[in-house]
Amino acid sequence: MSEFPLHEFGGDGPAIHLAPANGFPPGSYRAFAGMLTGRYRIVSLVPRSLWPGSRPESVPTWRPLAGDLVAGLDALGVGGVVGVGHSLGGVLTLWAAIDRSDLFRAVVLIDPVILPPGWLRWLRLLRLLGLRQRQPLVQGALHRRCTWPDRQACFAHFRLKSFFAPWSDEALWDHVEASTRPLPGGDVELVWPREWEAHVFATTPLRIWRDVPRLRVPALIVRGEHSATFVPEAQARLARLLPQAQFVTVAGAGHLAPLERPAETAEVLRPFLDDIRDLV
Repeated sequence: MSEFPLHEFGGDGPAIHLAPANGFPPGSYRAFAGMLTGRYRIVSLVPRSLWPGSRPESVPTWRPLAGDLVAGLDALGVGGVVGVGHSLGGVLTLWAAIDRSDLFRAVVLIDPVILPPGWLRWLRLLRLLGLRQRQPLVQGALHRRCTWPDRQACFAHFRLKSFFAPWSDEALWDHVEASTRPLPGGDVELVWPREWEAHVFATTPLRIWRDVPRLRVPALIVRGEHSATFVPEAQARLARLLPQAQFVTVAGAGHLAPLERPAETAEVLRPFLDDIRDLV
């Protein structure tokens, strides 16, 4: 599996593959994954963004990243996995399950980046005008601070950010430890290159809706109650296109539900996961 590095969370039982959000290494999900390892083996293929020497220009769209997921699961040699994908990972899991349904027992899409058609028309216009780099998310990623004197300083920096306000100290430390590495001089730096993060934001898929109806495996769609990414309009449209899918909401959570509220997010997954587990 050296070609496709794997993060093992541990656990016994049927395999769950966790595909993370843009900018969040698998280890950031330690608390969430730990809620499920009593009955499942949780693994996560390390995203291409974290591969040594990988370049953003190698993927003009998100599609090759879904190909990485398929190729990695093939190399891992496990069939019948439950694909759990968050944000970016939700879209990649959706595509992987469409392309290779034989690899998946079911999918769980947590606040996937499936935007309303009106938003996508606006993004398409920005790209036609050559302005995709001007998007706030792209600019925010490109100008993100990426080094600190040590991990304690990084934690203190994050702790003051409103973005991380809903996170527990434990979850935030998981993220700090997973997302930084030491430099020779003693500082630490982010492991997820900001150029990669910005590129992913800049290439949000515009034609995702034509793919959604092709999903054939059982699906649970999870939305954070206060999410500003997977909004109610998109959820309702998804429900019309996937009438057999189940839909649940994580109360009080935003787009980063499994990081903000790991226990609550795991709890809303359990009935679906256990039903799927008992089918085998």
